Amino acid sequence: MSQRPGTHVPALRAETEKALGITQRSAPFNFAWTGDIRKRYTDFLVNEIRRDGVVLHLRDYQEDPVVQPQDANARKPQAAINKPDNKPKVNPISEDDRKVIVGLLGESVAQSLIKLDENVQAKNQMTPKERNVEFNPITDRSQRATIHQEIRRVFHSRIETVADALGVITATPSKWGQNSRGANNQGGRRDNGRRGQNQEFRELGGEYLHFTLYKENKDTMDAVNTIARLLKVKASNFGFAGTKDRRAGTVQRISVHRQKPSNLTWLNTRIPNVKVGEFEFSKNPLQLGQHGGNEFIITLKNCEPIGGNDCSLVPRMKMIQQSLECGLAYLKHNGYINYYGLQRFGTYSIGTHLLGMKILREDYEGFIDDILHVDHDLIREVLNNPPQPYVAGKDFQNRDDQNRARAITTWKTTRNAEKALEFLPKRFSSETAIIRHLAKAPKDFNGAILSITRGMRMMYIHAYQSYVWNYVATRRWSKYGPKVIEGDLVLVTDTPRHKSPDGEYNPYDDDDDDNMYAQARALTAADVASGKYAIFDVVLPTPGYDVLYPRNEIGEYYAEFMGREENGALSPYEMRRKQREFSLSGNYRPLIGRFIADAQYAIRAYCDDTEQMYPTDLDYATHKKTLERQAKAKALLTGPASLGSWRHFANNPSTHDDAMASERRRKAEDEAPSDRVVMTKETWVQTGVDGSAKRVKLARHQFENQTINDLPHGYAALTNPTLSTMPAVKSESSLSDDDDDSFLHIPGSGGAPLFSPKKEASPPRVITDGPIPMITIPKDTIPTSGIRGVSDTYYASTGQKPYFGAIPTNMQTPVNGVATLQGPAIKSESVDMFGWYGANLPKVSETTAVSQANGTKDPEPTNPSSDGPELINGIALPKWRTASSNPLSTAPNDIDEATLDPAATRVAVILKFQLKQSNYATIVLRELMGTTAEERAL
Repeated sequence: MSQRPGTHVPALRAETEKALGITQRSAPFNFAWTGDIRKRYTDFLVNEIRRDGVVLHLRDYQEDPVVQPQDANARKPQAAINKPDNKPKVNPISEDDRKVIVGLLGESVAQSLIKLDENVQAKNQMTPKERNVEFNPITDRSQRATIHQEIRRVFHSRIETVADALGVITATPSKWGQNSRGANNQGGRRDNGRRGQNQEFRELGGEYLHFTLYKENKDTMDAVNTIARLLKVKASNFGFAGTKDRRAGTVQRISVHRQKPSNLTWLNTRIPNVKVGEFEFSKNPLQLGQHGGNEFIITLKNCEPIGGNDCSLVPRMKMIQQSLECGLAYLKHNGYINYYGLQRFGTYSIGTHLLGMKILREDYEGFIDDILHVDHDLIREVLNNPPQPYVAGKDFQNRDDQNRARAITTWKTTRNAEKALEFLPKRFSSETAIIRHLAKAPKDFNGAILSITRGMRMMYIHAYQSYVWNYVATRRWSKYGPKVIEGDLVLVTDTPRHKSPDGEYNPYDDDDDDNMYAQARALTAADVASGKYAIFDVVLPTPGYDVLYPRNEIGEYYAEFMGREENGALSPYEMRRKQREFSLSGNYRPLIGRFIADAQYAIRAYCDDTEQMYPTDLDYATHKKTLERQAKAKALLTGPASLGSWRHFANNPSTHDDAMASERRRKAEDEAPSDRVVMTKETWVQTGVDGSAKRVKLARHQFENQTINDLPHGYAALTNPTLSTMPAVKSESSLSDDDDDSFLHIPGSGGAPLFSPKKEASPPRVITDGPIPMITIPKDTIPTSGIRGVSDTYYASTGQKPYFGAIPTNMQTPVNGVATLQGPAIKSESVDMFGWYGANLPKVSETTAVSQANGTKDPEPTNPSSDGPELINGIALPKWRTASSNPLSTAPNDIDEATLDPAATRVAVILKFQLKQSNYATIVLRELMGTTAEERAL
């Protein structure tokens, strides 16, 4: 089948809906707005609802199996660690089971049986006396049967019982549980392994592993088939409550038989856009209909009010909001026509309902021709182009359709199945099965259809039932509207039908199982007059041999519509077929659907159609992992103070340097003009013991207007010539090429200086301008302004004469930069001479540190204290609004014009609502929006 043109185009969508009988709306007036559906597949989010009303989410997942820590074996020898522990595990029976055995056989016999079972589980050597437990004679046959059954149940068939002619029962270990040589052979090992596996799954909670599946741009069966192929198990081992859309981001519950969580977690890194998690064991698999419905979060883009296209952005948003309020309020009270949506009928030019019609007509050859149909335009395209290999990022849909066309064309022209299947993508399972079967039996068309999976076969014929139902619903509403009439059908809940022996199981069909086997009855004139029944109670049947048809003109319309040649020339009263599984029993579906809970909406202005308006569950999981990485990095930084600071510095030295420079610039820009003069002093140490001029700078210090007495403790010892502890540590300004007498003597070291000084160290000096007398600058010394942020070249260009001399004890520097000797000396804060970085490490933001450590930039986490919207993985959460029950009583206006993006020109609507399991969200959207010009033209 060739791909049907995109139904997101309004004209094509309206034409397709009309061809499938979807023409009526429940509302008698137009809500007057339109929008585009699924600009991105993540604009359409579906989350399954459990029967208890809880909405399923997958907000976290593991990317690799969890490796259990080996701390307990850390001190064991390697041989002991690698040696498997073959000691059998003994599982005692429950207290309730013990009471049952005691009640049947007495305390003494019960204890003997329990002891026997423990020996069997532990595989202990037993004497003949220990291996046999005899009971007192029991003549009542029914009582003996009960004892046999209970012993098998309680001890899981590890003990078998035999009764003799006198009624004496003897209990012995069963054959597979005996500790005998026979149990050690290969066959015994396989049996014991199977039994042991059964016991293991019973302890875990059951043989079925339930998990939550998140998928994007894949339908449920496609995802399940992919997982089954990677796990090397059959797809039939999986179960689910209902199928979910392909072009969407969906979350649902899945069950699989006899698998461990570790077998599935590795899939999270193997299958694109598929994640699994939330594992739980159960005794039962999931089956169709075992859910309460679906929650939809749908983003519609390029929304426009009908008749308001020429308005500016804000008026358009307000008009759409008013239309939404009216539309949601109407649907809340009156519901919507419960049509089957377009996805029910496939995405190909020949719909699934037409294929089902061919099966029901037993035109099997026609079915084969239709399912292997390829459009002529596509045939010409593939003949003129070579096969397209897989390329990451390309449109796989177009590539797969071309390869499918190439495969079918090869098959039809050469009848070479092997060559054709080389081109055919794996996801076209029906075409693959048909070609393989016809290669072996070219005329066996019935067998070719049966080679398709049963679920696919049932999907085709159920689509025909849905097609008929849509047209009948249109006829019923167009003639009678919401009025209940005589002959309408309502369900009789207390008399369910018997389950069909034909077993119409269809893994693609998640119809409401509450109505699957319900009985219905026709309303009488008295029932209608009583007012007891409303339009919400009326149901219409899908065609079948086990349903009741309406006892009015609508019932007659079934026969008229299905009897037309274009609809198969079928009879609704003859739905049994020679092929048993093609027989249809039928079902009942409510004419009107309703929301499960109140719907909500949000309106946004935006610029680009590729923008994600609402976070998916994968976005939530990514966001959570980002926060966890940041928290882990923060824990490393907030450990022991010295260790954390050093680790942070060692991992990010350039970051700290940049942060220090940025902090200095910020302080220089923010602080008020100072009346102090800055003095810079650099400490050097002599490194050459041979008298050379080699030296190394240890630190650089800045002081403002300080005297010797004002200097921090320890620094005065380095600069005061009267202190012999460190007489010759010099500033860079006092050093010259002839100086070779500097040395370092650490205070308190007790050692003798390396050299005797020739002269005393120079006192601290400062350069400034003003009336202070000038002194001679030492030879070869480069004057330095000492003023932060002002270059010496610029300072000299001002024409002012600098001052270089000792720091006066009471000097102040007014704001105008002229030094005076007025006022008391100003003390500055102490400076840690050898601090370098130390405790004064610059503070770097945690996000920056984590990003640099990981080599990637993590998205900003949510800031709960921020005034803006909450962000999830960089996507702003909308502010939901619940529609009023009476929109005309209020004038809602949630449009905050101040927060709109000035560049935004388009309007998006985000809808959130819940539906029953078989109801279609696209039908709700169609009811909620207005009748388009394309629909009016049809």
